[in-house]
This record gives sequence, structure tokens and C-alpha cells, in this order.
Amino acid sequence: MKKRTKTILGVVAVIVIAAIVIPMYISRQHTTFRAEVTDHMSMLDTLDILIIKKIPTTDPYDQEEVTIKDPQEIRKMLKLAKDIELRRVKQIDISERSKGTPYYYDWQLLTKKEDRFTEGFGITFYNEHAVSIYSGYKTRDKLENYEITNDFNLSEVERLFTNLKEGKK
Repeated sequence: MKKRTKTILGVVAVIVIAAIVIPMYISRQHTTFRAEVTDHMSMLDTLDILIIKKIPTTDPYDQEEVTIKDPQEIRKMLKLAKDIELRRVKQIDISERSKGTPYYYDWQLLTKKEDRFTEGFGITFYNEHAVSIYSGYKTRDKLENYEITNDFNLSEVERLFTNLKEGKK
């Protein structure tokens, strides 16, 4: 009886541990753009600068760049991405990057944290299904790759980029 009781307790312990660990692991894999970027900005933070680069997949050195220093314009750009739902992936398939769009966008966002120091984010939109986020606030795993799990319209980013490039509002 003792061996059977130990076996049953061992199986129950494994099931309980699995019931706790598996949901924690799964919830860690799903996140949002808001949780990864904008939630790390407080009311005392200042949106300092946003540099947007449009980089062709065929020639990364032939890029276009727009620098935005107006906090209202930066908020408008961040609003485009705030509702993106993400799922962590180990790596992004580079061959998928060029399908559909001959270019990708690289955002470099700098915020002043309570006028004491600057924190940076690097956000690379490869296409409507893949994004990489570099988070300056993290101490480890600063660069994470994500799959976009809901609808994201990269053409809206293109439209705003073109308007900013031409100087329109």
C-alpha cells in the first residue's frame, strides 16, 4: 500500500505542477504592443524623438528616414500600433519578410524618463505579421521577436510616413 500511495501522490504532484506551470508559460507567450512599449511610459515621461526608417529589403543602405520631435505626432504614430496583439516566437522567418512588401519599417523611439535619463525602444515592422521589439528598460532579453496575431494595416504606416516625408500633416 505504501508504494501505491507514493505513486499516486507523485502523479498528483506532477499534475498540480503542470496545471500551474503550463498556463503561466502560455500567458507569457501572448502580449500586446501596449504592454511591451507604451505601458512602460508614465505621465511624467516625455516623448523625445521618433526616427522612422523605411528600409528596402533588397538594399538596406538605400533607406528613407523621417525624424519626428513633436510629441503629438509621435503619439499619432504610436496610436497606430497600440492595439496590436503579439505572440512571442524564437525567430522570424526572413524569407517571409519580403513577401507582399518590398520594404520594412524601423522605428527608434526615445523617451525622457522623468527628465532624468533617456530610455529607448527599437521597433521593426517586417510586414503585417512580424515585428521585433528592442526594449531599453529590460535587463535581459532586450530584443524579442513577435508574430502579430490580429489585423494590422502596414499601409497606414506607409501613408503617414509619406505624409511626414512630404511635410504634410
